[in-house]
Amino acid sequence: MNDKQNHLLELVMFDISYVISNCDYEYSSDEKKYLNVILDRYNDEDKELLKLRTQFLDSILEKGINEVKKFVVNLSKSLKNKIDDDMKIAYLELFKEVIMLDESVHENERILYRLLCKQWEQNSSI
Repeated sequence: MNDKQNHLLELVMFDISYVISNCDYEYSSDEKKYLNVILDRYNDEDKELLKLRTQFLDSILEKGINEVKKFVVNLSKSLKNKIDDDMKIAYLELFKEVIMLDESVHENERILYRLLCKQWEQNSSI
């Protein structure tokens, strides 16, 4: 993958992580730390763009779980043939870690995780 493709992949994974971590409509301090770790990797200009992106993602979250599911399905379909099974498994593990940050699994998180597993033809471990 070239740099542009890697950057786009990173943004899509950020989007998925963000909506998964916030689909329980509770924002734990560990989830906030996770977001800050991601943001710290970017320069100020890119941080501002990511903050705008989170506002867009928040607008999707505000529409409810059905809209979030559609969003995640569209993102996961766009990636299905662009990443291999090892990357899918690695990203699913990352998403699982994000879900477990607040030490509980909300039903919406379970739904989205299983949806990703189904899209990527992987077994769900949640």
